[in-house]
Amino acid sequence: MFVKDWMQTNLITVNEDDTILDAVHLMRENRIRRLPVLKKGKLTGIITEKDIKEFSPSRASTLDIYEMHNILAKSVVKDAMTSDVISVSPENPIERAALILRDKRFGGLPVVDSDGELCGIITSVDVFDVFVEAMGMRKAGARITIFVEDQPGAIAEIAKTIKKHNLNIISLATFYFKNKPEGFRDIVIRLSGNENEVQSASDELHENGFEVTSLLFLDAANIVK
Repeated sequence: MFVKDWMQTNLITVNEDDTILDAVHLMRENRIRRLPVLKKGKLTGIITEKDIKEFSPSRASTLDIYEMHNILAKSVVKDAMTSDVISVSPENPIERAALILRDKRFGGLPVVDSDGELCGIITSVDVFDVFVEAMGMRKAGARITIFVEDQPGAIAEIAKTIKKHNLNIISLATFYFKNKPEGFRDIVIRLSGNENEVQSASDELHENGFEVTSLLFLDAANIVK
């Protein structure tokens, strides 16, 4: 999966010479927290709610609301925006965007193509959507967790057992945890198929030496709740 597959392309932007008040109105009207800033169509910065809040007290900490309103109406976006912008390419793996958003504690990243043109924005919510899709969370089915030693062939053997019981794998993910022994991992598999067959597959995995730590049956209502 790549950034281009998940980014938002219906963009709302401001120019760096627009007023900060214009930016505030755009954010409120569209219920967003950040705006890419352009100059002659090129990305020059990003302005967020936090930028505006940090700008306002420094210029208007002793002023009343009316006076602050006037200050924001006379100040331009480039005075408050962050100009050292971290961006990603539409061709970057989605994992790169996720790591930047997580490590930098950003809510969103501009997406810039090879010509330097802004072509999208990817947000933390978009990354959550990737996780939801990758885990098959919008589909009803069984969720089985297996604690295994990290060695070649483990997943293949599990998949062979699942196939034997006529079950379909909706999603499969592996997780390493700091509080668990090194060299082991959890495999979380979402399955569709007959519940009795799922239980039989789980029993057979246990008989074959795999530690099944969880088996849940979820319908759509359970997933949403």
